[in-house]
Amino acid sequence: MKAVKRLSLAAVMFLCVLLITGCWDKVEIEDRLFALAIGVDDVKEEERKTSEDMYTFSFVAPVLEEMKKESKGPAFRTYEAVSCGIIHSQSQLLERFSQKQYFGLTRVMLFGEGMMRDEKLLKEIIDAILRYHELHNSMYAYIVPGRAEEVFEVKPKFEKLIMRYIAGITENSSYSSGILKLSLSDAIIMLINNKGGLVIPRLIPGEEEIRVSGAGVLKEYRLVGYLDDSEVSSYNRLMDKAKGGSFPVDIEGTSTVFKHFRFDRSIELSKVEGGKIYLNYNMETEGTIEEYTLNKIMLDNKFLKKVEHELGKKIESESEKLIKRFQKEFRTDLIGARDYLNKYQPKLFKTIEKDYDKYFSDNIVIKVNADVHIRRIGLIK
Repeated sequence: MKAVKRLSLAAVMFLCVLLITGCWDKVEIEDRLFALAIGVDDVKEEERKTSEDMYTFSFVAPVLEEMKKESKGPAFRTYEAVSCGIIHSQSQLLERFSQKQYFGLTRVMLFGEGMMRDEKLLKEIIDAILRYHELHNSMYAYIVPGRAEEVFEVKPKFEKLIMRYIAGITENSSYSSGILKLSLSDAIIMLINNKGGLVIPRLIPGEEEIRVSGAGVLKEYRLVGYLDDSEVSSYNRLMDKAKGGSFPVDIEGTSTVFKHFRFDRSIELSKVEGGKIYLNYNMETEGTIEEYTLNKIMLDNKFLKKVEHELGKKIESESEKLIKRFQKEFRTDLIGARDYLNKYQPKLFKTIEKDYDKYFSDNIVIKVNADVHIRRIGLIK
């Protein structure tokens, strides 16, 4: 019996030793430099030190002493290196600062417009992101007109950490269809699947504010143009990414706003005729009208049907206008037609796959059908 008790005691002591064992490769938090947002630009000629220098790599890290203070304003510091790539940039920073960079909490990746216009630079940086084990792909991706490093010069009024400020705006996409939300992993997948094609949200820095406004359009790994805010709303609807949002419509000379809390899009093949493929983008949404004009009653069913009809027409016209831009100006399919045909009409897709972009521009006809349902008309007193 005593032997059993001794054995049990020895087992408990052994487990205790295991539980209190320290981490053999621990790094104290004071020795880490937490990168919250990363910016990548093409190098300025005056900053180029060697012929191999191609990128300006910058990131922001919190200043703990400032975060503890009650005063509003920025609590971050910018670190920058000019090099031939991300990994070498990190090595340079280790030679200048005592803390080790840590990217596990990074939420934002910014690409300057200059490097997004250079196929070689963009391919190299995307390859480095994919291969480098310390970077994760769940951070949000943006294009910045001008240089990405300019975003880190913004001194936000109401936020201490610029990363939280930018990410917070992006997460408002659940309530505003004019905001495009894109993770770095989704951006890379889209680039690869569309042979260098991508729609990426645009971040515009000011002195004290940052706006997520519009989006950049890439074709063959090069920036070819921008979408404005209303076009981003239409893009989100075409891609079935719209959740909450609102848009105005004129009814009998009065401007009113439809606020939707559900928006669904499906694609179907209508017909193949005369060498053309006809697709239907069917949209269905429901929401509320909470603005109109004083003393006008909206309970009349005929009137509500009229409003629904006008809203549907506006969604259809704005969507088809954007479709034409992708077909005639950008001449690339970034609105989901390729994915639909590849997944649901594979035999048909194989016949046009080799020259798909030309076929998309000249021989695919897309019609948008919008079905709007007004569920509420606001408070009535």
